Amino acid sequence: MKVTLDSNLSIKNVFEPPTELQFNGDIVTLKDLLEKVNELCRGVELLKEGALGDDVRNILLNGKDYFFIPEGLNTALKEGDSVNIEIYMEPLGGG
Repeated sequence: MKVTLDSNLSIKNVFEPPTELQFNGDIVTLKDLLEKVNELCRGVELLKEGALGDDVRNILLNGKDYFFIPEGLNTALKEGDSVNIEIYMEPLGGG
């Protein structure tokens, strides 16, 4: 199953959205997707103790806000679903 993922987070040569993620298995949840992205982007806390991590600002599943989806992280994904993850990024200073 393929799910399209877009995000404001990009790590050159590691994670460059928009991208299609491939999953094997009958049931794939939003939590499974976040775990897969966590493996690629180790410095970002997408999940923490089975819940959304502190670095997640917002998630849209097919344009619908995550916080209005009753199943939350247990929401089953379907072939062709589109997920957008907005990550909180600490501003970098310089001068």
